[in-house]
Amino acid sequence: MNRHLWPAALGSEVMTVTEQPDVERLVREARDEDAAIADLEGCMRRLLRARDAKTALAGLPAEQLRAALHLRRTELEGNPT
Repeated sequence: MNRHLWPAALGSEVMTVTEQPDVERLVREARDEDAAIADLEGCMRRLLRARDAKTALAGLPAEQLRAALHLRRTELEGNPT
C-alpha cells in the first residue's frame, strides 16, 4: 500500500483536496483510527500476557517446566501421551 503524508494545514493555510476519490479515501482512513487503536490495545494485552507467562515459567522448577514442554510438544505433534 502506498502511503504518502499530506502536508498539515497551518494557521490560515487550507488543505484542499478536490478529487472525490481522494476525499473518500481520507474519510475511510480517518474512520479507521478507532479500529487501529483497538487492534493496538489488543496486541498490547497479548504482549503483556506473554511476558507474564514467561516470567511465571522462569520461576518453575526445571523438572516441572520440562514436563510442561514435553506435554505441549506431544499435543502439537498430535501424539497421545
